[in-house]
Amino acid sequence: MTYKERILKAARGEWADHLPWVPRIDLWHNSNSMRGTLPKPFKQDASLDEIADYIGGGYHKIVPEFLKVRSPEDNIDRGIGVYRLWGMAYRPELIGVDREVKKEGDATLVTYHTPIGSVSCKYIYTEEMKRAGASITWITEHVIKEPKDYKIVGYIFKNIKIHPDYDNYLEFQRKVGDKGVAAAFANLSASPMHHIMKEFLDATQFYLEMYDHPKEMQGLSEDMEPYFDQIFRVLADSPAEVIFSGANYDEMITYPPFFREHIIPHLQKLADLLHPKGKLLLCHCDGENKGLLDLIPESGMDIAEAVCPQPMTKVTIREVKKAFKGKVTIFGGVPSVALLEESMSDEEFEHFMKNLFNEIKPGDRFILGVSDTTPPDAKFERLLRITEMVQDWGKLPMTE
Repeated sequence: MTYKERILKAARGEWADHLPWVPRIDLWHNSNSMRGTLPKPFKQDASLDEIADYIGGGYHKIVPEFLKVRSPEDNIDRGIGVYRLWGMAYRPELIGVDREVKKEGDATLVTYHTPIGSVSCKYIYTEEMKRAGASITWITEHVIKEPKDYKIVGYIFKNIKIHPDYDNYLEFQRKVGDKGVAAAFANLSASPMHHIMKEFLDATQFYLEMYDHPKEMQGLSEDMEPYFDQIFRVLADSPAEVIFSGANYDEMITYPPFFREHIIPHLQKLADLLHPKGKLLLCHCDGENKGLLDLIPESGMDIAEAVCPQPMTKVTIREVKKAFKGKVTIFGGVPSVALLEESMSDEEFEHFMKNLFNEIKPGDRFILGVSDTTPPDAKFERLLRITEMVQDWGKLPMTE
């Protein structure tokens, strides 16, 4: 059975022959390639996939490569959360908007001129971020700064046209082959209000704005609905088996009432489009999810990716499995700190992993991965050791 077949079987609640093991190593690879510290036996120009082959797990092809662009056009609209990346199954077009771009050292300032006014944003990618392996730029100046900006941003999104870009996605899918599942990217946000929270304001200001300018915020959310609906329809008709929509859920930031009101309806809408076509919905659930565990099975998502247990969060894998009730596949389980010598000794790592495998049993609806990702200073040998553990203990169904 191929890695892809194992992943899809686990995602659909079916039994594979072996527990899928799909470590995410992109940030680790970015950082160590930049620093010239890739471990032996790799050359310093070794590719991500070469190293994944050496580790022996499947390819983690969920999160897009936000910085490996074909032209500046691919991620120039990062400040408003709009992308045209290699491997995406759709391409957004801004209509009726003039874009003005200025470079200021490590920063990019983008101003959007519309018939009803202008807004601007700024994002950076510094040397320090490169050395840390950061895979996306950081917004330092958000697009919404005052109440009048809501209508201008709404105008931009009401006039975005979404085009299918299936050939672009198929190129990505062919490259991944049977080594993994090539997830089709929708958005880092699951809904318009979630998008406003993640891209247009910092977290503190978002909640102040919810109180101070609720009508303007609700108006913008409604203006953005057609943008999300277009993406959902295009992805539902795409060649992808798995659609990635929404990331960074957390019981404090996307607290339960917010999650129920502003995220669940949009995930359910997308799931209702995907499921009749045999497609699966994946979300990047990398935060503290304890307060959201009972809501996630209601959402329609099929795969909760980047699920992180204790000691990095308050939950155990056993608790997550109980809450998900066999409706959602867990993708993750190995907290990134388990790969750091400064956080766990070799003995503590072995003990942690043995306990984790016990919690995973019998192994249904589980894809083993690193939550959220392998850190730059991870002990590489521990990834190889997990491969050995999967080979030794991962035959399904896993027994006592």
